[in-house]
Amino acid sequence: MANCRGSRLDRDLDGKIDDPGAAILDQAWPNITDAVMGPVLGEQLAQLASLMTRDNAPSSQGSAYLDGWYGYVDKDLRTITGQSVEGAFHTKFCGRGDLAACRSDLWAALDAAGAALETTQGADPTAWRADATHERIRFAPGLLTDSMRWTNRSTFQQAVSFEAHRAPR
Repeated sequence: MANCRGSRLDRDLDGKIDDPGAAILDQAWPNITDAVMGPVLGEQLAQLASLMTRDNAPSSQGSAYLDGWYGYVDKDLRTITGQSVEGAFHTKFCGRGDLAACRSDLWAALDAAGAALETTQGADPTAWRADATHERIRFAPGLLTDSMRWTNRSTFQQAVSFEAHRAPR
């Protein structure tokens, strides 16, 4: 899978994200979150999901990745692999703290995602594609009929201009 990149661009506007990495991660992310958090939370996964969705994927509203379990997963995986983590969780979730069990659970999550994609999109992972049309930004109905490609825009924008060059001191 050397050619599986994770870009979310639809450069040719055919309605499919050009690189397979987006399809793979979109399919795998719920499995990954459950593999990491599930060994400890078990049936309480649904309760956590009711408080905060696992994923805050791109949508027609334009914002994404603001909420979700990204921080939980990242912090727990960094902790279990022995990295220095500020404010580490007291509980190790993935594999209940056992690195080998965690690895096994993560591989199973990825394998299940691959199997699901193979069923729906065929055996060649380099041909797997995510739908780009559902994440096109749509404007107020009746006002603007056009849409635009989704973009991961920054939260803070600033424009600065200078009228003259500052003289050296």
